[in-house]
Amino acid sequence: MGSAIAHGIMKTDTLDVSLIVADPNLNKLEQFSKTTTIATNDNTVAVRNADTVFIAVKPHDVQTALKECAEHLDDKLIISVAAGVPFDRLSDWLPANTPIVRCMPNTPSLIGAGVAGVFANAYVTSHQREFVDTLLQSMGQVVWLSTEDQLHVVTAISGSGPAYFFYIMEAMIQAGCKLELDRTTAEQLVVETAYGAANMVRTTRQAPQTLKEQAETPGGTTIAAMASLDNENVQASIATAIEKACARSVNITEEF
Repeated sequence: MGSAIAHGIMKTDTLDVSLIVADPNLNKLEQFSKTTTIATNDNTVAVRNADTVFIAVKPHDVQTALKECAEHLDDKLIISVAAGVPFDRLSDWLPANTPIVRCMPNTPSLIGAGVAGVFANAYVTSHQREFVDTLLQSMGQVVWLSTEDQLHVVTAISGSGPAYFFYIMEAMIQAGCKLELDRTTAEQLVVETAYGAANMVRTTRQAPQTLKEQAETPGGTTIAAMASLDNENVQASIATAIEKACARSVNITEEF
């Protein structure tokens, strides 16, 4: 995700920013060797002269990374994409009154088609919020939240959400193969149908339920399929899965 953020910022032409990328893995830094981005394996070098610092490390590595850079973190805007690390822990590891933004992006951010749930603490100014908004829009859509706890729901719906759709898509592809389509054809049909359906909701601004009902002809194929899904309680199963993901997000936070 750190790489996606860096590449997104490099593509942003609405802000005049310079970028320093830090990673202990020199192989990962190689991708920046032919760009104007400064790449280093020393976190303190990246942080020392920065105005804004993205924390894009594994959750249990956040404290170590911040302690390493502690003397250089005064007056910085901190944006954390470390899942589950709450504000109270981040505040413990940072100078007093540090402006902090927590961000939960998802994997389509890697191709600029993501959506991120974002929440800021009380020390983030309106100007900083606008700055964060512009930076994150380089990866897709940005949704500002009203409470930190809503990040658990965002994690369950959009953070883990791409995997739900991949799961459904794979099931449809396998069904097509079982019904004697070759996999290449089945995959093309499923992928383009998924893309078209999502784009239709986005373009028409109609509710998915409304579009579903419009596709159901009495006595037709779609309504037969929907009846089968209802009989198998698929909607309830999806809701349960999201509730389980949300509960796990809460548990991860409690570990800190």
